[in-house]
Amino acid sequence: MNSEDPNPLNDLPALIAEPEETKSLLHRLCNRLLMGVAVVVPLIATVLVLEIAYNFINGVTAPLYHALKINIPGIGFVTTIAILIILGFMTTHVIGNKVLSAVESLFHRIPLVAQIYGIVKQALESFKTIKSAGNFKRVAYVECPSTGCMLVGYVTGQIYEPKLGGEMTMVFVPHSPNPLTGFLIIVENEKVVESSLTLEQVTKLVMSAGLVAPKGNKE
Repeated sequence: MNSEDPNPLNDLPALIAEPEETKSLLHRLCNRLLMGVAVVVPLIATVLVLEIAYNFINGVTAPLYHALKINIPGIGFVTTIAILIILGFMTTHVIGNKVLSAVESLFHRIPLVAQIYGIVKQALESFKTIKSAGNFKRVAYVECPSTGCMLVGYVTGQIYEPKLGGEMTMVFVPHSPNPLTGFLIIVENEKVVESSLTLEQVTKLVMSAGLVAPKGNKE
């Protein structure tokens, strides 16, 4: 008599366990793959941005050297950076400032160029304002548009308006993910809720649409 059990159902648990182990292995491999992608993508994006910036800066003056048959790698990049530094020094001197003002007034007289130049300059001025901590005093919350809903913004200063009851607080609420745009609200001082977050933390929070949240410990 054969002592082996002919019933195939006895092997069923082992057959079920094998796909489960395979599924678990695939799940771990997918997790490791995603972790690798999360590490590599920022590096690749950084390299691409630097490459685009280098090619753009180098391409400003590189054609001049090509016309002169001077082929030195990176010479266009170095020349453009040097020109920008010289222009920066010119803005701090009276004569240089007058020259730049004359060029700027010339741009304003050209119909299409005037609009493009004005938009770009305004965007750069707004970005410089965002980066300057002196223009933003602190971070605060304002309850808006309904009870329990808080908007985070930068306190820019105080304004005295008798018709509104006296001194009010001006808060700039940035748009996400572009903090260069936003809107200004004027709030009663007692309705402004002070925040423990820094200007840098809120800027990262806005630019990441909440994905980069500041870390803090619960008391």
